[in-house]
Amino acid sequence: MDQDTAATREIADKLKFVGMKEEQRAALRTLKPQIERSVGPALDRFYREAMSNPETSRHFRDQSHVDHAKQKQVDHWVMISTGMFDQNYIDGVTRIGKVHARLGLEPKWYIGGYSLILEELITNIIETEVTGFGAGKKARKASLGVGAVVKAALIDMDYAISVYLDALSEERAKAEAEQARLKAEQDKALNALGRALAGLSGGDLGSTISEPLAADFDQLKHNYNDAVARLNEAFVEIMASIRQSSSDTRELSGATNDMARRTEQQAAALEQTAAAIEEISTISKQSAVRTNEARQVVDQTSQHATQSGETVTEAIAAMGKIEQSSKKITQIITVIDEISFQTNLLALNAGVEAARAGEAGRGFAVVAQEVRELAQRSASAAKEIKELIEASFADVLKGVSLVNKTGEALTSIGGQVRTISDHFASISQSAQEQASGIAEINTAVSSMDHITQQNAAMVEQTNAATQNLLGINQTLAELAGRFTVSGQISQTMGQSRSSRAA
Repeated sequence: MDQDTAATREIADKLKFVGMKEEQRAALRTLKPQIERSVGPALDRFYREAMSNPETSRHFRDQSHVDHAKQKQVDHWVMISTGMFDQNYIDGVTRIGKVHARLGLEPKWYIGGYSLILEELITNIIETEVTGFGAGKKARKASLGVGAVVKAALIDMDYAISVYLDALSEERAKAEAEQARLKAEQDKALNALGRALAGLSGGDLGSTISEPLAADFDQLKHNYNDAVARLNEAFVEIMASIRQSSSDTRELSGATNDMARRTEQQAAALEQTAAAIEEISTISKQSAVRTNEARQVVDQTSQHATQSGETVTEAIAAMGKIEQSSKKITQIITVIDEISFQTNLLALNAGVEAARAGEAGRGFAVVAQEVRELAQRSASAAKEIKELIEASFADVLKGVSLVNKTGEALTSIGGQVRTISDHFASISQSAQEQASGIAEINTAVSSMDHITQQNAAMVEQTNAATQNLLGINQTLAELAGRFTVSGQISQTMGQSRSSRAA
């Protein structure tokens, strides 16, 4: 309501300033028919010029838009021609000015448009009024009308431009005020966020935004505080986990060190055991081989003893045959000896008879002498053979006795050798079983030694990984120690250093 009153006073001041009194308003009303008749062609000329110019034609979509704008201008000029510069006029001018401001129509185009329209209106009015007899009076009347029209147009132009500029100024002021308000709120929010981020960059995870902010920044404040709170909770859990992990890692490191030492001792003991068992296994294998060889030798000895017994039996039989042959030879030698004796007697008798024969028996005597000598030698040889055979027979009898004793000894040796062979067979079987058992034990110990070596290597790797993990935990503890959690300085770094020193 106050705005309407101010606008009414403003238009009244403008009318008074330009001298638009009642007389001129009445003259304006008198020209209403000419204005209504002329404004259409004048607007047609204006819109033709406007549509031919790229800067003004962009404000119109199509011909229907031009026709709509023209009709609004016609209605506005009809209102001007009534000479009633009341609130309706003010509202109409204000509406047109705001439309032009919203479209971005600059005042130069607005004033140019009025110049075209005024040109048409003035020409039409003068041509209509200044004709025929009494031209002077008519000219004065025309001048009065033209002045009224021009003044009305200029007043309308001035007001429209003022409204345009006021609207722009008002919008600018509102925009600047809004911008200043937004900038102040933004600066406040940025300052608060900057202080909180500065605290956060210093490691204070309790650095939140506590001051009230504009509604547009409430969500930012909430999100930041919620993120910091979650980060604070996460760091609390991380620090607890680091402390627990460090403790567990130290225990694990001690356990792996102890296990490594024990595994090394176990590996050394197993290595010695494996070497001893390997030596025992070698000795056992050698014993089994030697026992087997001895068994084979005993078996061969047993076979040889058996064969010797058989040979002794055969020798006894052969000596029995030799004894019989010796007896037969002795008998034959006795016969030969008797034959030699008889031959010697015959030769002796032949020699006697040859001597008796004289010269005729001399050759026969020689033969008889030789036969006698042969008979003597045969008798001598037979005697020697008999003596040898008797000695040989005595030796054969002695040999038979010895061979019998040897057979008995070999039989006894054969039985003992078989007993020894049986014992060696048992020993060989036991040695083989022992060697097999020792070989299995050796395999098991070797496998245990291999597994122990692998365990030792794995323990070394585990120990190295544990030491590395302990170093990582200490680094994490130091990094976490730089932060302040829930308003309290973290003690993790101090604990880490104490644990490291321990």
